[in-house]
Amino acid sequence: MSTTLLNVAADSYGVGDTLAANERIPGGVYLATLAGNVALDATYPRMLKLDPGGSARDVTLDAVATADGLVRVIVNGADAAENLVCKNVGGSTIGTVNQNELGVFYCDGSTWALLYVQTIALS
Repeated sequence: MSTTLLNVAADSYGVGDTLAANERIPGGVYLATLAGNVALDATYPRMLKLDPGGSARDVTLDAVATADGLVRVIVNGADAAENLVCKNVGGSTIGTVNQNELGVFYCDGSTWALLYVQTIALS
């Protein structure tokens, strides 16, 4: 899985800098083409643009105990009809983000909720 930083304010990284797979920049945008499912934690920035990489993928949201007040914006950057199925750590589906959509998820410290899904135009 390769990652590229899209934009970071007040960091020493430049727009378009390539990051190692284990580097995470809070406040940035995490870009990745997935080869499998992904589980999020505090090392990931709030916004992610994920290409499912040819198949529907599960995106497991952070554990609620560590995510109180956390908002996640997940953009599906697929080039075909591939979904990102966003789940809690227990495996329950919170929402599905289809191709050319973004989903906004919120955690109140005890549960994750899908706030909305919006259709977008990607270039």
